[in-house]
Amino acid sequence: MKWALLLLASLVGFTAVAQSVQVDADDLWLRQSIPGQANGAGFGTIRNLGDEDLLLIGGSIAIAEDVEVHRHVREGDQMRMEAMDALTIPAGSSVELQPGGYHLMLMGLSEPLVVDTDHDLTLVFSDGSTHTVKVPVKELVQRQHQGHHGH
Repeated sequence: MKWALLLLASLVGFTAVAQSVQVDADDLWLRQSIPGQANGAGFGTIRNLGDEDLLLIGGSIAIAEDVEVHRHVREGDQMRMEAMDALTIPAGSSVELQPGGYHLMLMGLSEPLVVDTDHDLTLVFSDGSTHTVKVPVKELVQRQHQGHHGH
């Protein structure tokens, strides 16, 4: 009987937690470190499952001093990065973080980002809410599957 009550309590608790989750960021990933670079970058999709816009203002991760939201902007023929105060994730919609666009910058890495390792990344929103996800480190250049050639 105790185990049945424990199971019921855990299911009720899981349901309450599942209903309070307003963000899906399970496909975020970190780019492996570039030799000699003190900073890293994070990419992927952040989905707002709620009915109000969210403002992503940054984050935290154990291996960096800070996590900032950045974007690339064009000035003439040059592209440059700049920090943003906040990135709006519209209600019921998503925002793509990608190279050359919006992305997360991991400032002041304490160790390199190594392929096939995972790190807990906490996203921080302007209302004080947070969302933590386990993010993998992937290669600098994503290799595409090579098809059969020369046949």
